[in-house]
Amino acid sequence: MSAMSLRIYQNCPLRFKYRYLDNLSPPRPAGATEEDRRAMERGDHFHLMARRYYAGLDPATVADPVEQQQLDHWMGLLQGFLPRSFDRTFYPELELRLNRPDMRLMAKFDLVAVDPDGRATIYDWKTERRMPRRSYLVKSMQTLVYRYMLCAAGGAYSPFGRFRPEQVSMIYWNPIHADRWERFDYSEAQFRLDEEHLQRLIAQILATPPERFTATPEQAVCARCEYQMLCHGRRTEELESEEQEWLFDEELSWDTLPDLP
Repeated sequence: MSAMSLRIYQNCPLRFKYRYLDNLSPPRPAGATEEDRRAMERGDHFHLMARRYYAGLDPATVADPVEQQQLDHWMGLLQGFLPRSFDRTFYPELELRLNRPDMRLMAKFDLVAVDPDGRATIYDWKTERRMPRRSYLVKSMQTLVYRYMLCAAGGAYSPFGRFRPEQVSMIYWNPIHADRWERFDYSEAQFRLDEEHLQRLIAQILATPPERFTATPEQAVCARCEYQMLCHGRRTEELESEEQEWLFDEELSWDTLPDLP
């Protein structure tokens, strides 16, 4: 399970089934524009350049001259926001896995920066034109899973063998909004609450028979789903990247999402 798969289940159990149980590869929506494609490629290229920079490598040229000019500008903003330094240890594109009888989770971080005193900061790069409200990010599945996973499975990267929740924080940063970022600290109490929530959610998924994964009643979710043709016989309205999906999630009514028992 990942933050994305759990979020998809919460929004629509049937979509979760199609993608993760039936292994139906999501088709590319027909409404994709050239600008949609370039925006997604630009985001991928920025993540690649950031990964190279924090690995101690030259970010290099990864796009055509017009796109590269924009990417170089973004990288200049990133280096001003978080310069690489020798007093911190940087782990770009760090992937962690947790394998327990009651919980199997994975998380891939854009960057984890560890200080000599054991403090750790998770950084997540966003490149969409609009950043979601803090009230959404604080309860998003990504914030929950990433902070929890660093404490539960990231001990090998701590100078003291484990990260206490009070030592962990998470920052969302977007080069388009370089002067605004959102930081979320952590606590032991929140770690325990997150663990209970994840245990119940995963247990609910594992205990659900295939025929009980039902579609969401939210028509707005259906309209943007890549499997809409299977459920309703029509194509999805517009292209959805992963970042566009979590921006759309912010617009949903949280009262309509499935409750845990």
